[in-house]
Amino acid sequence: MLSFTNLKRECSKMRETRNFRLFEVSFGSGMLIQRLQFELPSLNRSWIIFVSWKYCSKQCQEAHWSSHKKDCRHPYNRPDWKPTWVSENREPAFAGSDTPQTHFGTHWAPEYLWGNTPAVDYLQLERNEGIIESVDRDFNLCFAGGFKSSVLPDCTQIMSDISLASGDIRNLVMTVNGLPDDYQGRCKILLNDRSDHVTVRNILILYALLRDGPSPELAAETALHLMYSAALRSSDSSELRHCINAVYGDVMSVFVQSPAFSSIIRMNLGGMRRKSFPIRGVGTLSIEQAASNLFGEALTKLQASHNLQDSRKAMHDVMLSPERVDYRDRYLSGLKPSHRLSFLRFRESGILLPFGDADLETFQEPNQLLFTASGKWVSMDSANPLFSWNVNEVVKSGQAHGLDNADIYGCLFVHVKAQFLEFARRVEKLHIDIHVSQLDARVASVLLQKGEMNPTLFGINPKFDRIETSNIADYAGIPSVLQDWSPVLNRGNKNAVVLVYLMNWVMKQPGASYSMMGPMATTNMKDLMERTSSMLDVDLRALIFKANMRRDPAFNNVLYNIDVFLDNHKHLQDCLTSIETNHITELCKLQLRTRNRICSKRFGVPLGARPNALPSVTKTEFYNIYMVGGCEPGVRFLEFGLSLNTTM
Repeated sequence: MLSFTNLKRECSKMRETRNFRLFEVSFGSGMLIQRLQFELPSLNRSWIIFVSWKYCSKQCQEAHWSSHKKDCRHPYNRPDWKPTWVSENREPAFAGSDTPQTHFGTHWAPEYLWGNTPAVDYLQLERNEGIIESVDRDFNLCFAGGFKSSVLPDCTQIMSDISLASGDIRNLVMTVNGLPDDYQGRCKILLNDRSDHVTVRNILILYALLRDGPSPELAAETALHLMYSAALRSSDSSELRHCINAVYGDVMSVFVQSPAFSSIIRMNLGGMRRKSFPIRGVGTLSIEQAASNLFGEALTKLQASHNLQDSRKAMHDVMLSPERVDYRDRYLSGLKPSHRLSFLRFRESGILLPFGDADLETFQEPNQLLFTASGKWVSMDSANPLFSWNVNEVVKSGQAHGLDNADIYGCLFVHVKAQFLEFARRVEKLHIDIHVSQLDARVASVLLQKGEMNPTLFGINPKFDRIETSNIADYAGIPSVLQDWSPVLNRGNKNAVVLVYLMNWVMKQPGASYSMMGPMATTNMKDLMERTSSMLDVDLRALIFKANMRRDPAFNNVLYNIDVFLDNHKHLQDCLTSIETNHITELCKLQLRTRNRICSKRFGVPLGARPNALPSVTKTEFYNIYMVGGCEPGVRFLEFGLSLNTTM
């Protein structure tokens, strides 16, 4: 038995001499995985070592049975676990509707704080400008954020049938990490979102990650917990308070004295509050928010104080709501036992850590960024950090750090921290400026065209090499998006592109999904069922002859994913034709790329595949992409580049 003290001493010696080793140690605490973190002042660095013990081996069980018993014997950890609707012999809550469009649905009208599509590098230099050619090149990047329409489609009134995208920082992080290691140019980034919750979170997380002070390693882990964990360590909470004071202290002091005084402040600020902060390296972090958005919930929640018991209950009321058990079970029924258990641990604790991490008990202070001023949990019950990242890459990151892929949230922890750490280091050594604004996307485009959006940074005639518009087109329409954003596209760069993705089109376009096929469904049903059931290792012949087949979780998993292999390229073209996409692209001097160079056109197909390509994945990839990662088969990514005769 090796104590933490002795291990820390030995590791410190090895790190000082650059001698790297991997430990496998059993600790008397009975934890499945232990993590050691320490700092070396001589290097101004902190280190994390994961110390693993084979999960639930006989030796492990005998040595630490009292602590392992609950997890080892949990029903989720049994191969024969069944969803509640099966054990209670009833119809599931989602039965009777068409193929479900979300794993869970929503419990109330929440904020969308965590992305529901995997993070993407929106530069993809190897397939566009070229890595070597980009070393000295300046880039302007725009993440356009949210759109608010006064009139939404009827289907948006049913929250369980709508998919909205999150404006978090994951794509910004991945894109900066895609710059050349020896990048000598200047990269200017606009990160916009209309939500005050999302914008305030983004600003504070970015500031915590990039401010000069804590080492990049410590800052990366703090930022990770600010983004994903419901409670914080005292050091994280102290850092959050420091960031709140640095970013909003000037207006909060006035607001605390007299909230009614906010009208005077708004007048003095001219309607907008602008501020700039020094960060690591030579770049800057600047912000722009309407003063009217600050004096209300945005500031009130940053001053609120919640106790751990109440905040945990508020989280459980949503994330473990009894009314939503069938929606959770539908997702869990497609997971391996160990992944179900890992999911439960994250839902119960609310802390993103490796399974069994001894640090869990140190997270005692509620994370203000995930609760409203009154203490409500902000996000929806379907929110899952695993949906925000490429699960295939998440597993690789975990394995590289000595974690078994059974600990899927532990793998996510090390993957996100590695991405955040790389991002912080690049901002420190490269010239990167980030401007965060809180505006409706359409308003942001107007201000940019007028040269009124941080002209000191972007100039009076800003042009962007990448414009990522999230899924605004689902609500505003592709014509509106292209008309708004094509004027600020960099026509001097033949690789410049407006990026659009559609999440909800399959609910409106006849034949675009299995549930929308009508009488034609029987034509393709056999092939689709066979291909999908094969990926899920489901005996389709035996399933068909089962009594109450529609209650069988295997049948629901097949049905839910049946669109993965559906060839609906023609239906997408029909959809684009119906909204006169060709006309608007010609008007904007753009063209829809036939082969994507930034994002794969649909999940499971390689980048650059032909337009009608279907997913070609292994069973493991299928499981990671669709079952664990929650990728929706109907999502399509569109790239609108410059017409061949419009580059300058």
